[in-house]
Amino acid sequence: MNLSVVIPAFNSEAFLDETLTAIVAQTCKPDHIVVIDDGSTDRTGDIIRRFAPAVTGMRIPNGGQGAARRLAITHCDTDWIALCDSDDVWNPDFLARRRALLDAYPDAQFTFSNFFSFGPASRPGHNLLADAPAGWLGQWCTIDQQGFYRVRDPYRAFLDFNPAYPSGIVFRRDAYSRMGGFLTKYSRWIAEDAEFVRRFLLLPGVVVVGDTAQTWGYRRHHSNYSRTKWKNILGCARILQEHLDLGLVPPPLQNEALHKIDHYLARAFDTAWWEQCPEGVTEIYRKLTPRQRTLKRRVQRVWITLRPSRR
Repeated sequence: MNLSVVIPAFNSEAFLDETLTAIVAQTCKPDHIVVIDDGSTDRTGDIIRRFAPAVTGMRIPNGGQGAARRLAITHCDTDWIALCDSDDVWNPDFLARRRALLDAYPDAQFTFSNFFSFGPASRPGHNLLADAPAGWLGQWCTIDQQGFYRVRDPYRAFLDFNPAYPSGIVFRRDAYSRMGGFLTKYSRWIAEDAEFVRRFLLLPGVVVVGDTAQTWGYRRHHSNYSRTKWKNILGCARILQEHLDLGLVPPPLQNEALHKIDHYLARAFDTAWWEQCPEGVTEIYRKLTPRQRTLKRRVQRVWITLRPSRR
């Protein structure tokens, strides 16, 4: 397969060297690596230049991850595009494993893989598929002996659980063009990558294949996870509501999407509560449906607004 890797990088000097080292050292080499320096004010640009000519770097005014990814893809002419964030790390055989997946499923258009968590905010031994609802793989997927799985009814399956995070996603360039690509409108939205994934899954006849193997590491640090978890969950609700408002969600799926929005809002409220974030609790409570405004949540909202913040 011919493949390009695209990476948005904003003030990424702490982790970018490790990310690029892992990509350059792949046992199955990519054809092109494009890093967009998204208006960084640190040494991100210096790190990118150190990897030349293996890595092509471009600097732009800060516009957000989605805009950076969109620009990078316009500079790629390969059949396949792989995404990677500037703080995550691929295993040495990440691309070799993906090549085996595509050999087994040559009709695949959107692919992804499981990850392990590492970093100061990670849970020991955690991997993404461990978070899936009980029976999710059996209900929605057909798994082969290599650990690859074709997803049946992808949009509904991903409403139940999203197993595709950016640094594990590889997709066909022609399918990307048909679905409209990354939209700059959402570039600064929280969970903008979820908007991209959900819109990709609405592509008629899209073939979606995953990998149960933990082929990459998702770095969980306090700036990207702990202090923003409730915002990420709320962002997913906002994305779904946006797609409903725009008429992108087909009528047979709209009730399920509304149910998922309710689920996200309740989960975001509970997460903001456990994080002891008064502004989050207050903001989300206003969005809850009457059914979700349980006595417990009403008490929690009042209590946290009266209690001095620990932050």
